[in-house]
This record gives sequence, C-alpha cells and structure tokens, in this order.
Amino acid sequence: MDLATAQLRADAARAEAAAEAADDYARLTPRQRSVRRVARMLLAAQPNMPVDKLDHEAVPLTTVMERLDVAQSTASEIRKEAMALLLSGYGHQDAAVDAAYEPEGRG
Repeated sequence: MDLATAQLRADAARAEAAAEAADDYARLTPRQRSVRRVARMLLAAQPNMPVDKLDHEAVPLTTVMERLDVAQSTASEIRKEAMALLLSGYGHQDAAVDAAYEPEGRG
C-alpha cells in the first residue's frame, strides 16, 4: 500500500512538472500559471466528473492558499478564475497536452 501511494505521488509530481513546463513554453504570466494550476487541481480532485458539474469546493481555499502561498482573498479569486477557465473549455485533454512538455530530470 505504501509503495502504491508513493508511486501515485511520484506520478502526480511528474504530471505537475510537465504542466509547469508547458506553462513556461506558453509564456504565461504568474497569475495565469496559478489559475491553470488550480484548474488542474480541480480536475484531479474530481477526475470522472464532467467539467460543467465540477464543485469548486472540492479543492478547499486552504489548499489553494498553501499551494500558491497566497492570502485567502487571492486564493478565492484564483479558484473562481480556474472554474471560469474550465467552463470556457480547458479540461482533461488540455491537462494531458500540458504533460507532453515534461522536462528531463524533474519530478
């Protein structure tokens, strides 16, 4: 069980590194990067849920605050922007495309 958990964490870390590399490639602003990161967190929290049915509270504000090192008001704004991004068409496939940019030696 511990090995499976460690493998899942390693896979998640590699996927996030790949997404960050894609963000670098796209030359996104720090705010855009944060919004996409939270969007990916929302997708990961509800992997089988259609985008239009996602619950923004599946990723608590405290988690957003901790991961992005931001205040509660900023975390709330970013989470709202992430939901808007998802509803505008960013979804599981986009997150998978981001993974194509996985850098060597990261993870």
